[in-house]
Amino acid sequence: MHPKNLRSFLADGISPLIPQAQRLLELRTVIAGFLPINLRRSSSIANYKQGKVVIFAENSAVAAKLKLLAPGLQGDLIKSGYEVTGIEVQVQPRNRPPPQVEKHAILSTRAREELRALSDQLPDSSLKNAVLTLARRDEGEH
Repeated sequence: MHPKNLRSFLADGISPLIPQAQRLLELRTVIAGFLPINLRRSSSIANYKQGKVVIFAENSAVAAKLKLLAPGLQGDLIKSGYEVTGIEVQVQPRNRPPPQVEKHAILSTRAREELRALSDQLPDSSLKNAVLTLARRDEGEH
């Protein structure tokens, strides 16, 4: 028996999966046409097997909306020629880092004066330096 090269091995191993992958891509496109943009961004088609469509929702709020839309969505898919016996919605959070929000508190003139007065009462230390830095932070803005 001759060893197969890697390319032919991969082609033979993947070829049974191609029809399912194509079906999922088609379903994704069709379903995207029926869903509002916010739900499209927050959900994805996970599987289609024996007439059942499984949709992953990013959070429980999206899942609740999708479950409300499921009967109409099922009807739309049937009208589009898909044999759909049910739609299952599961919560599956995406691994996205939370958006970084830059926080910047603006101190009033009085607050800066109070911090300077506090720093005058403190002995020379890293705490005194931190309080002075905070007191000077917004001086150019006011």
